[in-house]
Amino acid sequence: MGNDHDEHKNHEFYTNCTIYFEHLRNKGVSDFEFEDEYYFTMPAISNH
Repeated sequence: MGNDHDEHKNHEFYTNCTIYFEHLRNKGVSDFEFEDEYYFTMPAISNH
């Protein structure tokens, strides 16, 4: 079905989010709006 591309994109997205969250933590800032969206969306993405 060609899910390799999707898998790669999802992994890339997940990695970028992890880096983003770490960056925020290091600055002592939080982006609750994005975090809510991320945690709401993540299960849907990873269950494929």
